[in-house]
Amino acid sequence: MSMNPMPQPAHAAQAAHPARYDAIARFFHWVFAAGILYTSIAGYTLAQLPDGAGRDVLSHLNMSLATVLIALFPLRLGWSFVRTEPHALPGVPRLQRLLAHGVHAAIYAVLFVVLTSGFLMVPKGYAFFGLFEIPTPFAKGPLTDALFVVHRIGCALLVALIAVHVLAVVKHQLIARNDVLRRML
Repeated sequence: MSMNPMPQPAHAAQAAHPARYDAIARFFHWVFAAGILYTSIAGYTLAQLPDGAGRDVLSHLNMSLATVLIALFPLRLGWSFVRTEPHALPGVPRLQRLLAHGVHAAIYAVLFVVLTSGFLMVPKGYAFFGLFEIPTPFAKGPLTDALFVVHRIGCALLVALIAVHVLAVVKHQLIARNDVLRRML
């Protein structure tokens, strides 16, 4: 006698793979999207500002927000491994799905590099939202200068990867019309 499982009804398969990401995944996605958008704009603005009080305020705010992302990053990464993936978008070829997963993995990897190098490149610590000091491990020197270069390259790469991600969402939402955006709202 064969012990093959009974076929599942269609609604059971959909329950195993929901139509959208869960609330925790959506929370992490939008918090990181807002944080990355702000810190990217602030970081590139800082590169243009002269030294002074305004630059210091923007710099400390940028580092404070990045610190929040640093604290949330392991939680977001861990959740990405245990959450249930939404069902595959209809009509999207397997190669394209693999490419999307590759871009997402690259975003996680580059984000790790950006957050880590950004923290380590700060030579004298910083005030977290003006509340308390967060020490950093290295004094100003060749190592912090090299980490700054890694951070800048990582930021540029992160912006490029996110642009690819956003363009893919636009393509799927407006051209393929498969309502991909609803999965993250």
